[in-house]
Amino acid sequence: MNIDTKQHLANTLKQLMATTPVDHITVNQLTHHANVARNTFYYHFADINELVAWIYNREIVTQLAAYRQGQDWLKGLDLLVTYIETNRHFCLNTFHSMNRDLLSRFLYRVAFTMVAGVVTDLKTDCAPTLQDEIANFYGWSLATQMTQWLVTNLEEPKQEFYQRMQRMLNGTILHILQQNA
Repeated sequence: MNIDTKQHLANTLKQLMATTPVDHITVNQLTHHANVARNTFYYHFADINELVAWIYNREIVTQLAAYRQGQDWLKGLDLLVTYIETNRHFCLNTFHSMNRDLLSRFLYRVAFTMVAGVVTDLKTDCAPTLQDEIANFYGWSLATQMTQWLVTNLEEPKQEFYQRMQRMLNGTILHILQQNA
């Protein structure tokens, strides 16, 4: 029941966010619409922000774990970009709220983890400092590009955005690793 209650709260929040900015949704509103007691919410989450973070972690982060290999990272990027496009209202609502930092940190963490996995896959004996430098640089690069895409309300078509990211990143990590061998 634990995960079912969390998922029910998550679904209800996403429904509310389709028409109401997340900054204006209260725990009382959420629990009323979810038809659960207020204490039930607080049993699972400290606040709305924690629920938003749980949604992102559950819906996308866990899926991206499979795409940390050199040959698969573009599939992970496509999965992330598709998630943003498919969950447009939820992501844009989060982005245009005071939760913008939450979404930016989420995007960075996802990109950092994916790039670090790619580095490990391409060069298992990579020095940890170089791995962190690469993952940090490309993590922020990807997160910033996705943030810019959100700033424009996803104006650029998903496929064009994805192809641009692919052009900029394809082969660059391997090149860096070869130069620092």
